[in-house]
Amino acid sequence: MPSVAEGFLPAGAPTVHGGLDEEELRVHGLTRRDVLDFSSNVNPLGTSRLVRKAAAKADLSAYPDRRSLVLSEALSSRLDVCLDEVLIGNGSTELIHLLARACLGPRRRCLILGPTFGEYEAAATLAGAEVHFVEATRPRGFVWSADAVIRAIETLRPALTFLCNPNNPTGVYVDRDFVMRLTRAIGGRGLLVLDTSYVPFAEAPWDERELLACGNVVLLRSMTKDHALAGARLGYLVAGAPTVSALRRLQPSWSVSAVAQAAGLAALDDNAHLEVARAVVAEAKAYLRAQLDTLGLQVVDSAANFMLVRVGDAAALRRELLCRGIAVRDCTSFGLPAYIRVAVRRLDECQRLTAAMREVLAHG
Repeated sequence: MPSVAEGFLPAGAPTVHGGLDEEELRVHGLTRRDVLDFSSNVNPLGTSRLVRKAAAKADLSAYPDRRSLVLSEALSSRLDVCLDEVLIGNGSTELIHLLARACLGPRRRCLILGPTFGEYEAAATLAGAEVHFVEATRPRGFVWSADAVIRAIETLRPALTFLCNPNNPTGVYVDRDFVMRLTRAIGGRGLLVLDTSYVPFAEAPWDERELLACGNVVLLRSMTKDHALAGARLGYLVAGAPTVSALRRLQPSWSVSAVAQAAGLAALDDNAHLEVARAVVAEAKAYLRAQLDTLGLQVVDSAANFMLVRVGDAAALRRELLCRGIAVRDCTSFGLPAYIRVAVRRLDECQRLTAAMREVLAHG
């Protein structure tokens, strides 16, 4: 059964993320061009031509619009929500920290469904809150027990509950009924933050917007994943107008750059690029799963554009692959030292990955 546990990070402790680290590359005598990056879960086609063109036209000499009004209006129309229910941020990470600042503090509690994205814990800890977890475990396929989560909610009465769906790093995607049970348990005592950053790559997505009627749900989305805007930093959330207003008062001026706003607007008008990417991911994902099975590796069922793979010594395998010009995510920081997370890239790139893994495992 999943267990409820407490955890605390030292204030200011850095959160471990995927992506290439310049200092580490230099130690190995590598540059970014030398490495295929399977450690960050972004669109395998990269940023679209239309988005790059729009970003290049942004006026770097002028301050960006503080409220990202034009982009907010576009999202409001696209999502069929009120304008005052949308908040644009410098990536979803800024929005996570704004939520923690607004809702948490000493003697307030935060519940996190883990193992998951480390910024939830980092933000809650920096806000001085008590941080509690309901951990999904391997025997259950890393799927949480809804009953265990509800018991934790009823016992702790958290001000914020974080659920990443599909979850990072497991790829587990819970259904509408699971989430609705959590919202009912939370009631008016707190907020459920539903991070849907990987929904664009989910194989059978359900419409989470209907949860907004519950009044205690914040929908969080990162445009860095589906539109490959990690370098621009862009995300948004949708929530009740009072919540958005409270967060906006805490947000620094000009936190979303003119480049990011221009890129976001263009991305919303370039759905064709995302549709092609979904097809590429589906093909490469099926190949990658089959090859990893052939190698005798255990793969967690994933609805997202990445896979959690049990390899034994994740840190050692990562080092060996990096020496061969391939980066994967060591999941030790998630509390999973026997696992790596592998993003789904193009088919030819996945073929290079599996060939390198076969070579490493043969010599291991």
